[in-house]
Amino acid sequence: MAKKKKKSATISAAMFKTTGAHAKLKVDAKKKKLFYFRTKVKPDKAGKLAAATGAEILGVSPSALKVGKPALKYDFYSIYDATVNMKYVTVDVQELGVYDQLKGAMVGKEVVLPKKGKTIPGKAIFVDIVNLYFTKNKVSHILDGSTGHPARSLEKMLKGPGKKGASTGWIKQNKITSGKFNSAEKVLKAIVKEASKVSKDIKRVVERSVVFTKLDNFYVPTYYVTVKAGAKSKVMRVNGVTGNVAIKV
Repeated sequence: MAKKKKKSATISAAMFKTTGAHAKLKVDAKKKKLFYFRTKVKPDKAGKLAAATGAEILGVSPSALKVGKPALKYDFYSIYDATVNMKYVTVDVQELGVYDQLKGAMVGKEVVLPKKGKTIPGKAIFVDIVNLYFTKNKVSHILDGSTGHPARSLEKMLKGPGKKGASTGWIKQNKITSGKFNSAEKVLKAIVKEASKVSKDIKRVVERSVVFTKLDNFYVPTYYVTVKAGAKSKVMRVNGVTGNVAIKV
């Protein structure tokens, strides 16, 4: 069976227009999925883990530490792979000297016909050259929605077993940790905002799109525990699945 030929990108004269509004950004987020993890670490165990790490950070013995009651919340994480496609035009100014104009006359045609009143005998003229560009950029990230930082250390857990599908009802019933990117909608909005930016050198965006090949979002049970030693205190984040401890930043 003969292989189908790939369709080549069609280029029309309309694409080279330098006036008019930029093309609207098309977003394909059909791959969006929501998951949650069940809690494996008990509250008392979370308190002990927070105390051990907190005492080390504050430089005191565990017995000198006051440990608050663990508060269970669900931290949000997102793993996404996306491709940002764009077609756009720019304009460069090309200088044509007298010699270039003579070459055009020798072959029987003018190289360019300047606008009325712009021709000065024996001088160079300037022509606008319109360029059409096609770009494709791939974006891949594992995001901690609470901090906005990368979460590569949780990649194995997030991609591993044990997750369940999170419904809208489940999300409403559970306490989600606050943060700039604590939902799939906020992550999408941020990516779309970034993809919508247009350089001042671009005259017109002809086409642009964001296509997600992966958009997996996770709610991970996390205990927040306040530890105090005198005037010093820290809030610890204890992962309710793995028991890993980190400082809240």
